[in-house]
Amino acid sequence: MPGYETGDWEQLKLDMKTRWGAVSHEGRYKLSSITQLFTKIKEEVGIRNMTQYKRLIGEYESIINYLTRYQYIQGDIYHNQEILSSLSSSVQESIYKEMMKDEAMVQALDGGYIVPRLEISKLYIEHDLEAKFLIQQKEVSQSKSQGKKSRFEEEIWEEVLKQMKDLTQRIQNTQPQEHQSKDTRKESVKEVLNKLKHLSEVVESQKKTQERNN
Repeated sequence: MPGYETGDWEQLKLDMKTRWGAVSHEGRYKLSSITQLFTKIKEEVGIRNMTQYKRLIGEYESIINYLTRYQYIQGDIYHNQEILSSLSSSVQESIYKEMMKDEAMVQALDGGYIVPRLEISKLYIEHDLEAKFLIQQKEVSQSKSQGKKSRFEEEIWEEVLKQMKDLTQRIQNTQPQEHQSKDTRKESVKEVLNKLKHLSEVVESQKKTQERNN
């Protein structure tokens, strides 16, 4: 039940009352409740994620349990096609492709296809929705990582510009002056080159550190 899976006590109490609790004499559900449930889902553009799917299955099972308990229906009643049809068109397409690839759909005498029994269909649905969720999480994570990387590169570039401005000034100061000896100018140029090398090493080190942290 959704309340149990999410740890929501209030929702769990509602789920338990829905499934096993006392029922008024007027009756909680009718046979038409199943059709109404699927119609409502289709009007909402269909199931697109695991949370919506679990809510649908929870309501569906509550109705079936009630109707079975009070003998509105007898025997095993499965609404495989209705549940699949309640999914969004993109999810349906993805699931049907997997079923066809696995040869899980039986071909009828008139050339059509029969979807697998409910428990098998549910496995395909849950696998597909879980895969879509993981892909979305990965895309969000990569997007955040790219954002961090961009900010990091901006900070590095600002520091490089700052250091280059300073080095440019130093280079200008190394231009031959009448009062400077040749050895003095040589030492000044060497200092600038060492500074450039150090800056390059710092930038490379910071990039590697950032990559490890990501």
